[in-house]
Amino acid sequence: MTPTPFHIVLIEPEIPPNTGNIARLCGATGTILHLVG
Repeated sequence: MTPTPFHIVLIEPEIPPNTGNIARLCGATGTILHLVG
C-alpha cells in the first residue's frame, strides 16, 4: 500500500522567495504544490 501524497496549497502568495523555498521543499520531498491566484 502506497501512502497518499501530502498537498500544500498557497493562495495568492505575496513573497516570491518564500514561494520558491516552498516549491524546492515540495520537489525534494515529493509533496504536491498547488499555487492559486
